[in-house]
Amino acid sequence: MIRYAEVALNIPFKDSDTLSYEIPETMKSIERGCRVDVGMKGRKLQGLVVDIHSNMPKYKTYPITKLIDKTPVVNEEQIELAYWMKDFYLTSLGECLQKMIPTGKKTKAFFPQIPSDPELLKLNDEQKQAFEKIKNGFGKEETHLLYGITGSGKTEVYIHLLFEILTKTNRSAILLVPEISLTVQTLSRLEQIFGNSLAMIHSMLKVSERYNNYLKLLSGEKRIVVGTRSAVFAPVKNLGLIIMDEEHDHSYKEHSSPRYHARQIAQRRANINSCPVVLGSATPSVEAFHFAKTGKIFLHTLRKRAKEAKLPEIKIITNKKGTVISDELVYQIKKRLDKKEQVVLLLNRRGYSPLIYDKTKKEFLGCPKCSSNLCYHKTGKMICHLCGFQEKMNRLKENDNLELLGSGTQKLEEYILEKFPNVRLERLDQDAASKREIIPEIIKKLLNEEIDILTGTQMIAKGLDASKVTLVGVVNATIGLGLPDFRASERVFSLLTQVSGRAGRGKLEGEVFIESSTEDHPILELAKTQNYEKFFHEEILVRKNLFLPPFSRIIRLVTRSPNEEKSKLAITELERLLKEELKQNPLENTILLGPVECPFYKIDTYYRNHLLFKTLQISKLKELIKLVLEKFKPHSSVYLEIDVDPLDLV
Repeated sequence: MIRYAEVALNIPFKDSDTLSYEIPETMKSIERGCRVDVGMKGRKLQGLVVDIHSNMPKYKTYPITKLIDKTPVVNEEQIELAYWMKDFYLTSLGECLQKMIPTGKKTKAFFPQIPSDPELLKLNDEQKQAFEKIKNGFGKEETHLLYGITGSGKTEVYIHLLFEILTKTNRSAILLVPEISLTVQTLSRLEQIFGNSLAMIHSMLKVSERYNNYLKLLSGEKRIVVGTRSAVFAPVKNLGLIIMDEEHDHSYKEHSSPRYHARQIAQRRANINSCPVVLGSATPSVEAFHFAKTGKIFLHTLRKRAKEAKLPEIKIITNKKGTVISDELVYQIKKRLDKKEQVVLLLNRRGYSPLIYDKTKKEFLGCPKCSSNLCYHKTGKMICHLCGFQEKMNRLKENDNLELLGSGTQKLEEYILEKFPNVRLERLDQDAASKREIIPEIIKKLLNEEIDILTGTQMIAKGLDASKVTLVGVVNATIGLGLPDFRASERVFSLLTQVSGRAGRGKLEGEVFIESSTEDHPILELAKTQNYEKFFHEEILVRKNLFLPPFSRIIRLVTRSPNEEKSKLAITELERLLKEELKQNPLENTILLGPVECPFYKIDTYYRNHLLFKTLQISKLKELIKLVLEKFKPHSSVYLEIDVDPLDLV
């Protein structure tokens, strides 16, 4: 009797979730959860076996061409999770499974050992109270928000919870962080305490290292995993705790199909495993804080800084001269350098000059592939930060009518070195950190007091705990507020609060100078007082009035195509089908907006149009969209993006 394997392929939603392939006699050992190579329409594809049966399909079948794994690389929980994701994010089973498995080859394993004398710091009263209440939730499906000001010791609470799971239960844990390279101190503490029980899964590891750690978690050799977004899928045995540090951070959202959010995956895994999820932040997402305030999740508050450190004093200043930074900020930097203290300067715009103005045409030079301006870099290139397009800056040398305007991190670095020629300065942005090992090297230099000034983009706003940093300067602080996105204010407030928290984390008192073209912007005023709760109360009223999350759920549908007309035709046809279906099956508390061009209309030669749903009936809306997609037949050049609960609308 012929046996068949149901194989999930990494193909889009509109295609079948699985296809049946014959299992050759030479592959009798094949199991559910193994990867295989198969053929499809003349192509060689890799898929994952999700079922084995003897039911002959109604179409012609072909044999599996290669068995990649002798034993399963995903467990039953992961397969169950993928089926849930498929329906939740309106995507395919194969795309969901593909997100879970790091590629690579197995290397020699070693078994974990728990250190006999771990160094746990004593918790203060606030920390201890939060720890005890969360610990009481072990074995229950609960969500806890640990809301604590910057420097309040949230990480120490995490470590105590992880130690409790590891030593007092037979369960495992996942710790998610937004940016692994900026958590040098935390990782060092975790390795010291948990030793070989700790596995890391993140992009800074070699592929083989990442895959090897994945297999050790799958086998149960390691019980605690630390990593970025994708570590939420880690195949730990008997999951007992999930922690998301800096839960507000937008890096927890995936931007390719399936467009999942790690928080939603964490809560689903908590449901499957009956375990708590801990969300930690000094500036929680508006949704998380709303759920905490309305009693849907537990709230624990840390209002004091650990080690008796004080919050920094924050001042707002203007730059009236139009120089890269104001004279006031230059003076404050000199004061700290004279005292042998350290300075952090944030300018959330990389490159040298973000704008190149053509005085003849009276316009900024735009990217030929995007709806974006080109940015000048010190390498002599004009670069698009949306698609990566590059062009040598010969035009600037040959054309006196081109003028460089504005400042990026490279120009800031140059300006500081002109003012302080002997200063030890490092810059951390996407350009400076092109090699993965550079970031932790620079962070270690800062901690070892081998740097006087650290400049950079939002990369430096979180995770840094350097006791000698007494001054934080924010240059052009309102960058980002002009974006046509309802979360713009939340992002900027969070960034200003987080970077301000880098100052005065030790015995030395800190100061923060927020520099802007205006002193009276409401977001700057709220950031000055570090008053998250006031920000929340003002923002939540706006959200309620506009029927925005958390008072509604959003689904965003985007058509993109290199053919402008095809993209517009597709989104118009999609709107027609949706309205037709809504007329037959109306949904209460559901609003359809659009279609319109996306704010970034063209990215990397693709023209983009979108429409939005705001709804209180998310499940019924998804079913309606599924019905419409069965009828929707766009041109082959058109790709449809489906984003459930998007974090941005640009």
